[in-house]
Amino acid sequence: MALDEIKADLKKLNILIVEDGKDIINIMHRTFKMVVNNIDLASNGSEALLHYDKNKPDLILTDIRMPYMDGNEFIKKLRQKDSKTPIVVITAYEEELKEEDKKLVNAIFSKPINFISLINKINELV
Repeated sequence: MALDEIKADLKKLNILIVEDGKDIINIMHRTFKMVVNNIDLASNGSEALLHYDKNKPDLILTDIRMPYMDGNEFIKKLRQKDSKTPIVVITAYEEELKEEDKKLVNAIFSKPINFISLINKINELV
């Protein structure tokens, strides 16, 4: 699917991106702004839970290796509150995603990500 074929509904989504790498989060933010209007950013799992409580995102993109609260812990805590919001893991360290946590997420992408593949997966999930 090409970018121009993306669902118009995608623009209305509220997405939470959880990533501690400043360069990566800037690239993801700029890239997603092309297809989504509402983007929230958090640099760790603790911040992400606060953003979640405030904004109730439609979809969450999260890294695994982060300070303060890593992605594994964030995913578990979020799933205690919400079992339905799609979670997509984007990581360079897929081996650090615990097997039990893999069952709690909807998709896993390895860095560097293919943006078109990620958008296609988001289209499927929402």
